[in-house]
Amino acid sequence: MDILSATTQARPQYGVIIYPESGRPLPVYDNTELEIGFGNGEFTVQYANAHPEIFLYGLEISQLCVLKCARRAEGLKNLRLINTDARYMLRELFADESFAKIIMQFPCPWPGNGNAHRRVTAKDFADGLAAVLKLGGIFEMVTDDEDYAHEVKRVLGSHEALKCESFEINIDRPITTKYERKWLAEGKNIYTLKFRKTKNFTVTRRVSREMHIKINHEVTRESLESLKNVTGKKDNDKTFWKFGKTFTDGKIFLLETLTSDDEFEQKFYIHIAPHDDEGFLLRLDKTADAFLTPAVRSALNDAAEKLS
Repeated sequence: MDILSATTQARPQYGVIIYPESGRPLPVYDNTELEIGFGNGEFTVQYANAHPEIFLYGLEISQLCVLKCARRAEGLKNLRLINTDARYMLRELFADESFAKIIMQFPCPWPGNGNAHRRVTAKDFADGLAAVLKLGGIFEMVTDDEDYAHEVKRVLGSHEALKCESFEINIDRPITTKYERKWLAEGKNIYTLKFRKTKNFTVTRRVSREMHIKINHEVTRESLESLKNVTGKKDNDKTFWKFGKTFTDGKIFLLETLTSDDEFEQKFYIHIAPHDDEGFLLRLDKTADAFLTPAVRSALNDAAEKLS
């Protein structure tokens, strides 16, 4: 049941970790589900094993957790894992109407007003959920935080495309996590919320496919090294970039670059090489698993402008 094709590049680690291409939605089946923030993967692997009729994607921001889950999942044909920040990349990796179900278990409640944009209730995240769920699809969230449970019920339940179907306490779940079992044994309440998508909904994607910039100006090591530690920003500091070291074999140059899109950080190299015996071409280096976000595009444009 391996749906991977030339659109995704499977690496050898346990056969389940994938690295999507920028701007190209991942393939899905009619019965595809998603787990966001799967931790060490105990639930994820048991769930995929118990449901061979589904194809399951997992998104997790921790590289260590992805590797732990991958070890558990070695050989599974109906599970693929992606090391990324779902808060920003959920809408970028998948097309509208992709998932029959999305599961999120024990997300951090991110207390404090300064962290509101990180919560499940943040508008961008809620809109992304509503877009990638199939019509009639389910978003299920499990939490041990009562206040957070009520906040999610109130905010997501008022979303134009989502309806709260159930709010239950300490239900019997056939597959549980280690911490869930521990908290239940201690007498702590576990809240399970389910929301159904009730109407069509879409969002604007921010990641594009490819970007090349040609400049009619000679590029030298000295001109690139002058960019070291140069920074740029826009959109009230939500879009940020910084240039670093330069590497070259005497002909082709690599410019180390760090970008941030609303705290979604990427580190990669800008590849700069002679083009058609006239000028130089700037693009993302092909060894970088970077997505062409607004900050990445801004960094490429800024480098080209300064080198010109």
